[in-house]
Amino acid sequence: MNRAVADGVRGCELAITGRLLSMSRDEAIRAIEQQGGTYVASPRPSTGLLVVGSDGPPLRRDGRPTRSLVRARELCRRGAELVIVDEPEFVARLGLGDRGEDLRRLYTVEQLGRILSMPSAEIRAWVRHRLIQPTKVVKRLCYFDFAQVACARRVQRLVRSGVSARRVHRSLQQIHAWLPSGGSALPRLEPLERCGALLVRLEDGCLAEPNGQLHFDFERGSAGDDEPTHKLLPRQRTASEWFDVGIEAEQAGALECAAEAYEQAMALPDLQPEVCFNLGNTYYAMDRHVEATACFMRALEIDPEYVEAWNNLGNALCEIDKSERAIDVYRRAIAIEPSYADAHYNLAETLALRGDVVGAQRHWREYLRHDPNSPWAVKVRARLRELP
Repeated sequence: MNRAVADGVRGCELAITGRLLSMSRDEAIRAIEQQGGTYVASPRPSTGLLVVGSDGPPLRRDGRPTRSLVRARELCRRGAELVIVDEPEFVARLGLGDRGEDLRRLYTVEQLGRILSMPSAEIRAWVRHRLIQPTKVVKRLCYFDFAQVACARRVQRLVRSGVSARRVHRSLQQIHAWLPSGGSALPRLEPLERCGALLVRLEDGCLAEPNGQLHFDFERGSAGDDEPTHKLLPRQRTASEWFDVGIEAEQAGALECAAEAYEQAMALPDLQPEVCFNLGNTYYAMDRHVEATACFMRALEIDPEYVEAWNNLGNALCEIDKSERAIDVYRRAIAIEPSYADAHYNLAETLALRGDVVGAQRHWREYLRHDPNSPWAVKVRARLRELP
């Protein structure tokens, strides 16, 4: 058992490092044994495969690479026939295509927020400041793959626990060089330690915290720069600057200030639909549902295919007892983007409240097809089991 087989795991000795996404460690061990392989807790000279779990980069609590990964590298340098593979390849070798599908699933801003226990407004701030990049965008609806989700979650845990940002970055760079797919796990970070904060270098050269808060980088200033500093600070804010102020206030929970900033942005020329959308979300959080409805409708006047605005308009309409109209609105969102899980869920809930159980069942099942592993999915399965 001293080699990695090209197909499957039969006759191969395997070790696992990091957290698996598609199954528990015990499930993985049973699957290996059922396929004729052998599991070992740590790589040794006879080990053929080291599987790296996809639930974040394989780092210890102190931010260093896992012992199994370091050991595997040492064995490889000594000439061992050991191959390091990622979780999707491991799942493929086991023949578990449905588990691999879970790893290829894409997640919206709302789903990513629920996974990370972060408000959607903060996720949108990350996107706006290019701290994270969607895998794809459909009608302004951003989708992220699980590699981004998992890495962001792991780095978030490490930094919050007090691990040095420089340590995390150095370890991630090592992993990037070691793993075949390491690039997908490496965030677009240029961590700098300033009062313990993790900062990110944006494409325009600015620095930002992971929550989107911009920072001045005085060290990048050129001594020969003849432009006076005051020219970088306009006397009157632009719509984009008011929008950023609104985002920061919304993230801080200062909803009144956020609403005022978004209102300022709306009053300026060249209105963008995202401004109306964010103001609508802020009004909704303040229980000002009529005004939220108006804002979502204004966003849709500018961009009739803004799918998230259709969904959130439906939510606001339900709050002002216009559920029949909300049903049409949710259907419009689904017509634009059929895989939009939240719209299916909201439509199903609204149909159920209006007594259309058959219609609700159909959209609950569609929701489960697109978002099978969320806390909402547990609730939906329970409701489906209760139905005759």
